[in-house]
Amino acid sequence: MGLAKIKHNEAPICSLDTGALRGLRHRTVLDHRNGSAGLAIWQEEHLPGFATPLHRHDCEETITVLEGAIEAYGENESFQIGPLETFLIPEWTAHGFKVVGERPVLLLAVFNNSDPGVFRMDGSRSNPPWEGGHSDHLS
Repeated sequence: MGLAKIKHNEAPICSLDTGALRGLRHRTVLDHRNGSAGLAIWQEEHLPGFATPLHRHDCEETITVLEGAIEAYGENESFQIGPLETFLIPEWTAHGFKVVGERPVLLLAVFNNSDPGVFRMDGSRSNPPWEGGHSDHLS
């Protein structure tokens, strides 16, 4: 396969208006389904007040904030990430984040796995709503 151009605005949007992740607009821009052998890219918008609970992935993840700000946290640490800053999360490391301030957040999450797994803190796998799961993803 040669070069591929991917238009973010052509990826389907999953909007959550209820449940633990209310205020999320998610697009899977790149993954195994559209030709990636080793990466996944998620584009997400989060409204003020949005927060993710602690969770883990079976691969490395980076979160790059494009607009707005988040407080990223682990089990024993936290720090603020603003526009054009990146948060590196090693494989299986517990992490979460919350929107800081009154501006919506636009971010890119990049995984070094084209089919990243999402796991709750009890070790159970969570099936995200954009993968046919439920709005109580990660709760």
